[in-house]
Amino acid sequence: MIKQYEKLIFLFVIVAGIFLVRALYPNISALPSFASTQKPTQTAIVQTTTNPPTLVLPQTSVAGTTGAGTNDGAANTDPSASVTNSVFSRVGNTPVPALNEEEYMVADLTTGAVLAGSNDDARWPTASITKLMTATLILDQLPTSTQITITPQMFAADPQEFTLVVGGTYTVEDLLHLMLMPSSNVAAEAMADYIGRTQFMNEMNERAKQWGMNDTYFADPSGISATNESTANDLLILAQHVYNNYPDILAITDTHQTKITEQNSGKKLLVTSINDFAGEPEFIGGKTGHTDQAGNNLLSVFNYDGHPVIIIIFNTNDRFGNTAKLYAWFRANYK
Repeated sequence: MIKQYEKLIFLFVIVAGIFLVRALYPNISALPSFASTQKPTQTAIVQTTTNPPTLVLPQTSVAGTTGAGTNDGAANTDPSASVTNSVFSRVGNTPVPALNEEEYMVADLTTGAVLAGSNDDARWPTASITKLMTATLILDQLPTSTQITITPQMFAADPQEFTLVVGGTYTVEDLLHLMLMPSSNVAAEAMADYIGRTQFMNEMNERAKQWGMNDTYFADPSGISATNESTANDLLILAQHVYNNYPDILAITDTHQTKITEQNSGKKLLVTSINDFAGEPEFIGGKTGHTDQAGNNLLSVFNYDGHPVIIIIFNTNDRFGNTAKLYAWFRANYK
């Protein structure tokens, strides 16, 4: 009887202990459970993967780094890995090299897709890049065999010109080479004057308007005036027309050296391009430009794997070196 009484007391103590634990710790089960040590169930896995944490990918900066030599405050673009309207596909994520506040553009010339750019809609003096438009009008209006005699008034654009001489007669073909290779201002004026300078300038601006170059204005055929202005976006349009319809222009600008002939005397003169890229295997063509107001400008078209890519730089301290940097960046990040 005593033993049964002891058992009842023991059970009472156990039950009382359980109720006491539950009262003190309502969120804890009084008995251990193997579920707390097991791996999550499949349902738990699904729940954690249906709402994953947001993954933020690092953005590629045009400047590449911050601090000195960056494009702080510039309207920069460096599209993501896929440019839908480009023949080129993004394969790398290297930042575009910093170019010291310069205005530039890297674009697919075929489609016009901009792959990288800084201030590409800002107007800037074009300098001798103007001559690309001049050349399109000349080829439309004058046979290349046309002979033009140089007059004193043609030297007003550049009194220091020494290649051409007053009274000398040259073919349009030779004048085009002089205008596009060593960038002769007098050659540009000679051909515009032959057609009629006022008429010629009207036609240059009208053509720009027709082609959709709405932020472009031409004051002279050589680009010597600071009022000759355009944007990288507009020059992309110009380059597309030149590439598609005036291949001879690009062929001339890709020529390293040639000879021109003064028709009266038969004297030949060796002409050398001032474009460092002329004659290089992947260079298709382009145009240099320089005035005190514009600084150094450069428009370059390269053949990359059978497709043209264009690089435009305004106001650069190293037009060939920085163009080469941008082209190397493009080659490393696109195919």
